[in-house]
Amino acid sequence: MEQPLTGKQFYNRLRYLILTSWVVPPVFGFSSLVYINMFTSREVVDILSSPIELLYIVIWIALAVWYLPYRLKPVSLFLDMPARHDENRVQDLLRSFPVYFWAAFLFYVLLAPASVILSAMGYSDYVFNPVDWLRLHLMALIVSIIVGLPLFFLILNLFGKVAPRLQLKKPHIRLKSKVFLIGALMPLLIDTMLVQYYWSRTGYFTRETFFVWLTLEILAICGSLIFVRSIGQSLSPLQTLIDKDSGMSHLGAALIPKSTDELGVITYDYHQMLEELDTHRHELEVQVDKRTQELTTINMELESFAYSVSHDLRAPLRSINGFAHILFENYARELDEEGRDYLQRIMDSSARMSQIIDGLLNLSRMTRTSLKLEKVDLSAMVAEILKTQKANKSERLIETRVLPGLTITADKNLIHIMLENLLSNALKFTAYKKHTIIEVGMTEKEGEPWFYISDNGAGFEMRFADKLFQAFQRLHPQYEFEGIGIGLATVKRIVNLHGGKIWAEAKPDEGATFYFRL
Repeated sequence: MEQPLTGKQFYNRLRYLILTSWVVPPVFGFSSLVYINMFTSREVVDILSSPIELLYIVIWIALAVWYLPYRLKPVSLFLDMPARHDENRVQDLLRSFPVYFWAAFLFYVLLAPASVILSAMGYSDYVFNPVDWLRLHLMALIVSIIVGLPLFFLILNLFGKVAPRLQLKKPHIRLKSKVFLIGALMPLLIDTMLVQYYWSRTGYFTRETFFVWLTLEILAICGSLIFVRSIGQSLSPLQTLIDKDSGMSHLGAALIPKSTDELGVITYDYHQMLEELDTHRHELEVQVDKRTQELTTINMELESFAYSVSHDLRAPLRSINGFAHILFENYARELDEEGRDYLQRIMDSSARMSQIIDGLLNLSRMTRTSLKLEKVDLSAMVAEILKTQKANKSERLIETRVLPGLTITADKNLIHIMLENLLSNALKFTAYKKHTIIEVGMTEKEGEPWFYISDNGAGFEMRFADKLFQAFQRLHPQYEFEGIGIGLATVKRIVNLHGGKIWAEAKPDEGATFYFRL
């Protein structure tokens, strides 16, 4: 598997390709001019050693090798640190770079004949002939196609190595543009080279030859446009897959082949695949609707069952508890110590079972609750709950620290139930502390604000944290801390109803902190 391209590798390869683009044209161009006997080897040496030509080549190479890679410096920085640089800017730079490349390259190549002629006239034995101006420009055209086009495609290939790191929303260069460049410029190259060869062998260039050459170029461009249209027709069905504004809900119906080439076959295969996907999607939606209805029915039956069972259990439970109290009040003297202990256990167990039934009913009601969202003063609500709960524990030293100004958008009744459970949980697990500290505030984690409730109580082992919000899961024995194991499950259900998250951090004997956001 090919390794991802680094920013340094991208920058160095780009500079190498640009340097090649600016160094090869003089070498190829002067070699060709010697071959067609326009200049002698001695004249070429004199031209290249002249201050005008040297200055022209050096300045252009230095400008290109510095300026063009500098424009794409943000791309190399993006490859090394994607999160810290704007991807949209990178895509805009890659999209606009071909314009700067060709503008600079064509200026460099097409202005070169002027520096060559000035150098030849001033620093060699060359005698200027006006028609040589046309021959030099024809050679510059040949050089620009032979050197510029392949290196331009190599630069595009280099950009392609950046593509896996980008979220491409539209093409940087279209296939039709590539087809046009090849279809129009390659015939232009061949015809121009033939004209130069004919000229160098015959020594003259007639008006008829020029019009034949011009006609061939026009035909080449027209032929290239036909090729482009053909490619566009082949690609047009596939365009629906990347057209973000088509608004089509069923792409398979619109993805019809419009050519019999490989793209037509691919289009047909995609059409079949999308048709099958659409069929499966429809079947899946039907199955989901069916399962949803079944789950709704089951939930309603379970709720009805839970309601019925709770009421059916309450009557015998009240009877057990009532008769146990009568026995304890009226016949306690006739029972020994062991009998009274058994009777007390019956009353405690029935009371605990009543609490469990109430907890289960409250938990089941959470699934049927419709949210009424409003702005809630969290600080004031916490202070009110703590005041009530501390009143029942006046013998304890309890210190509370509540950050003022905490607000949240939530269902007021549900958030009150959630805070009651969390705060009573904190008071319960700090029962053995001489100095209880409970803190309510807000902090930032991973760039997001989180509310928290912390205490300095018993804490727990973090390896058991996954059981914390499950019903009837207890991390401490009943004899140590009372409870039925429903409170935190209720808290979790309320947080889920609000589309939020809750989690906890703790250490044994060092307290616990519950973080939540809605």
